Amino acid sequence: MMDDFNERLAIVKSELRQKNKLESMLRSAQASFALASRKRDKLKKLLAKEQSDVDAMEGLSITGLFRAMLGEKEQRLEKERQELVAAKLKHDQAADTAKDLSDDVKRLKEALAKRENANAEYELLLAEKADQLAANESDATGKLVELTHQIADLTADQKELDDAAEAGHLALKAVEEIQGTLASAANWGAFDMMGGGMLATMAKHSRIDAAKKQARIAQRKLIQFEEELADTSELLRVSLKIDGFSTFADYFFDGLIADWIVQSKIQRAKAECSKTISSVKTAIRQCENRRKSVRSEIEMLTERKQELIERA
Repeated sequence: MMDDFNERLAIVKSELRQKNKLESMLRSAQASFALASRKRDKLKKLLAKEQSDVDAMEGLSITGLFRAMLGEKEQRLEKERQELVAAKLKHDQAADTAKDLSDDVKRLKEALAKRENANAEYELLLAEKADQLAANESDATGKLVELTHQIADLTADQKELDDAAEAGHLALKAVEEIQGTLASAANWGAFDMMGGGMLATMAKHSRIDAAKKQARIAQRKLIQFEEELADTSELLRVSLKIDGFSTFADYFFDGLIADWIVQSKIQRAKAECSKTISSVKTAIRQCENRRKSVRSEIEMLTERKQELIERA
């Protein structure tokens, strides 16, 4: 009877911890979404301004005609167009990020709704258990209850560490894919600078476009990993900082004016990827080390509980 009761309590306690975890992740996602929304709105205004500047330059205004006569218009127009492209790419990237975070907020709210009664169920079971203990005051019963609680807590810890490690491996894979794409872009870029022709130019920019798309996926995976780590921070005492990586795509957006500038930005992005990969690997290693320790503790307490039951 008591074993069945303890199993029920362990299940409900796990659900309660999962609810607390989701609440923490939801608060983080909502804060990130608010920041991303403000950035998107700011870039939307900048995009409108750049579009207005290009429209003004392309129009047949007196000022425009005067500049054309002086041979300045085309040069200035090309500069304005480059700034418009950069503003468009930045805005689109910010809009994508805000959309991803909005989806995360929605997903977390739905998961929380399924556990809205976890607190009440836990309190009810605790009250029932108090009644059971009052009816059976043996030392063995008290020790069994204590061991059951310890095992339940450690099992929940292990689940959170499993989730964090899994999220870390997904993030690591995503960043490593970008690094491979950037390496290819850099090789084609070097060939292009040596006169590789249209094929090399197209191949280079194809790799850059692929890296942009991969960056969005990787950024989301890194944010999810950071959320999982935040939930296990008391266990790991580690925090993955991804602020630098979150601006990764910007390296491609700031005025792709000349080949050597593009090449420089590719190298900077590669360096950022390497730094992020190192941070992710360190965090994963700490997750896995702590997970082994927790697993050993669970095995030890389970054996102790079994011995207590056999002697009772």
